Amino acid sequence: MTQTNILPASNIINVTITETPSGLTEKNVNSLALFTQDAPINGEGYGIYISAAQVASNYGTSSKTAAMANNIFAQLPNILSGGGRLVIIPMISAVSATHTKIETANISANLSAILALTNGSIGFDVNGVTTHLSGLNFTQFTTWTQIAAYIAAQLTDATCYPLTNGLGFGTHKVGSTQTLTIVAGVGGTDLTGSGYFNTASATSTTGANSSGETVAACISRTSGQVGYVPIITTLDLEDSAIEAAASAVQALDNMFLHHAAATTDIAGIVTTVSAAGQTKTRILTYAQGQVAANLYKSAYAGRAFSVDFTGSNTSQTMNLKQLANVVPDTAITETFYLNSLAAGTDVYVSFDGVPCVSSSGGNDFFDNPYSDIALKFALTVAGFNYLRQTNTKIPQTESGMTGLKDSYRGVMQQFVTNGCLAPGSWTSSETFGDPVIFNNNITNKGFYVYSLPVAQQAASQRDQRIAPLVQIAGKRAGAIHSGDVLCNINA
Repeated sequence: MTQTNILPASNIINVTITETPSGLTEKNVNSLALFTQDAPINGEGYGIYISAAQVASNYGTSSKTAAMANNIFAQLPNILSGGGRLVIIPMISAVSATHTKIETANISANLSAILALTNGSIGFDVNGVTTHLSGLNFTQFTTWTQIAAYIAAQLTDATCYPLTNGLGFGTHKVGSTQTLTIVAGVGGTDLTGSGYFNTASATSTTGANSSGETVAACISRTSGQVGYVPIITTLDLEDSAIEAAASAVQALDNMFLHHAAATTDIAGIVTTVSAAGQTKTRILTYAQGQVAANLYKSAYAGRAFSVDFTGSNTSQTMNLKQLANVVPDTAITETFYLNSLAAGTDVYVSFDGVPCVSSSGGNDFFDNPYSDIALKFALTVAGFNYLRQTNTKIPQTESGMTGLKDSYRGVMQQFVTNGCLAPGSWTSSETFGDPVIFNNNITNKGFYVYSLPVAQQAASQRDQRIAPLVQIAGKRAGAIHSGDVLCNINA
C-alpha cells in the first residue's frame, strides 16, 4: 500500500547547521617595508617580494634597492622565518640628501710625483674638527683608486674616492649644514701643494638636504594599501629628516631603522633620538660611509625581524648576532664603543676576531618595542575574535568576562612560551586588583589578567555594552648580554 501523506522528520527534530564566523587575521610584525627612490621596471605602485632575485629582476641588479634586498634575504634566519615578506614602496619624487665634497682638478700630471712620496701629510676639517694625516706612503700604489682607498681608511668622518684624473673628498654625514675644508699638512710633504693635490684649484660643493616625499608622508599614503610594520629606506637623510621620521613613527604601530655613518652621530642624532624617548626608531651606526652603513642597516633589519612569536623559545635579542655580507666596522675604538652603549645605538664590531652586533639599551633594546608591538597585535586579534566568532552574543556578566580574559590569557601564555615574558618578581610599585593574587600570578606565571567586577561597572558603560576595563601585567624575560666572573685559585 502506498503512503500518500509523508510528514518530514523536522516536525520532531529540526536541524540548522551554522558555521563559526570568520575572525580577524593578525598583522605580521615581520613584514618589512623598504621605501625606495628607485623606479621599478614594471611601474607598480608597490610590490611584495620573498627573494632577492625577484627584487633584482624588477629594480635591476645594480640598483640600491636590489643591494639592500640582497642583504635582507642573506641573513639566516630572516624576515621569511617569521612569516614576513618584503614590501617595496616607491616614494614620490624622493631625493637623498648629499655630502659636502671637494674634488680636485685634473691632476694626472702630478700622479708620478704623488706615487714617489714616502712622507706625505694633509689635514681635513670636518664641521670644525681637524684631522691630520701624516707619514703617507704612496710608493706601493699605481692608481687613483688605490690612493683613495688608502686615504679613506685613515679617515673617520670623511672619505676619499677616486676620480678619472684625481681625487674627491666628502663628509660622511649628509645635508646642507655639513662643512669640509682641506688644510695644509703638518710635517713631511704637504699634499695640498700645486705639484700634488693642488687643492687651491679644487671644486667645493655644499651638501643638500633630502627632498620630495618624506618618510611620514609615505607611511600616510600607503599604510592603508598594504601591511607592514618595520620600515627602512634607500634615502640618505639629514638629521632633521631623521628626527621628523622618528617623531612620526613613535605614535604608530611601526618601527623605523636608519643608518648613521659618522662618529659624531653618537653625540648627535643618536643621542637626540634617545633623549626624545623615541624607542621605535633604531639608529644603527657604521662609520664607513653612507653606502656601507645603509647595507649594514639592511642586514640588521633582515636578521632582527625574524621571530616567529607562535613558537617556543623563539624570542631573540640582536646582541652578538653575526650578519652575513657585513664586515666589522674598523672605526669602532674602545671609546667609540663605550659611547655607543650610552647613546643607544647598535654597532658591528669584532670581539677577539668574532664579528657580531653589539646591542645597546641606551634607547631601549631593540627586542623590547619589537615584541611589544607583536604582543599588542596578538591581544587585539584575540579579543576581537572572541567577540566576533559567536553566532549569539557574549553576555555582559562575569561568565562573559571570564571568556574574554581567557582569550587574553592565551596570548600572554604564548609570549611566556616564546620567551618574551617569564615568571619573576614585580619591581614596580604600581599594581591592580588584589596585591597578593597579582604578585602570585607574576611570580608563578609571568603575567596577570584582571578586570573590574561587572557589578561595579558604571551604568553608562553598561548601557553602551562596553566591557569592564581589562588590565594586564606581564614580566619581561629580559636577556643576558654580559657578565663578570671572579675566579679564585688556591695552590
